[in-house]
Amino acid sequence: MSLRQKERVIFTPHFGEITVGKEYIFIFPEGILGFEDLREFVLISEEESAPFKWLISLEQPEIGFPLLSPWLLDLEYNPGKSHDKEELVLFVIITLEDENHQMTANMKAPIILNSKSQDGQQVILTTDKYSTNHIISKK
Repeated sequence: MSLRQKERVIFTPHFGEITVGKEYIFIFPEGILGFEDLREFVLISEEESAPFKWLISLEQPEIGFPLLSPWLLDLEYNPGKSHDKEELVLFVIITLEDENHQMTANMKAPIILNSKSQDGQQVILTTDKYSTNHIISKK
């Protein structure tokens, strides 16, 4: 039985114990780059984290990715995929580099979530227009 068919309670280092509704669980058949063995993720939206959302692994809840809408960073972002379908939502993964206190976004490999099928995938864009480390902020 797929874990998304029922409500789950998980413990995450960032959010503590949370109850996850099945409507927020997404299956990534191919995983996420570097985490191909992890397939089930939950999308978490917390008011205090806005505009960020979190994609947390159900198999290893200590693994999570902060996400942002790419259009918050680039109003003309166009991944060339059919992202105009109502059930598709795009995000980019955010990274905070401790060494130089820089926040970046991976605009080259967006996360696509399908709210209808509850599937997810990370797509690598073939264009050179976008970077894997688009600078958001520096300290």
